[in-house]
Amino acid sequence: MFKKFLVSFVVFTFVLAPFQATAQELEGQVTPLSLNEKAPYSGVLLDPIAASKMIINQKYLRAEIELELRKEFQKELSDKRLSHDLLKVDYDSLKKIYEETLSLKNEQIVDLNSLLEKEMGNDHQEWWIFGGALIGIVLSMVVFRISVEVVK
Repeated sequence: MFKKFLVSFVVFTFVLAPFQATAQELEGQVTPLSLNEKAPYSGVLLDPIAASKMIINQKYLRAEIELELRKEFQKELSDKRLSHDLLKVDYDSLKKIYEETLSLKNEQIVDLNSLLEKEMGNDHQEWWIFGGALIGIVLSMVVFRISVEVVK
């Protein structure tokens, strides 16, 4: 009977008494000390200025890292833009040189064609050859006819 009573008491105690488990904070403690006073624990002791400086440094560390990353990104972006702009300038200058060279070559072709037409158009060499051959044939026939008439 005593066992039943003891078991019941233990069960009711566990059910009625809540269990509390608390974790130790990881942030640490800052303990103010006076001169020549012993420290309550081993470790690094900070004065109020150092503690506030450390808290502020932690608070603004993220912003500092973000600004540093932005700075690096902007630097790389400006380098890429500069190289892109330089390539664009090179491309534009080469394109302009190509177009000007092509235009000069086209003008030169037109000029050479007009000179060739002038040379070919005024010569009429084939007509002179044809006329000379025709006159030679006609003169030969006239001379032959005259010589046949003279012999008769």
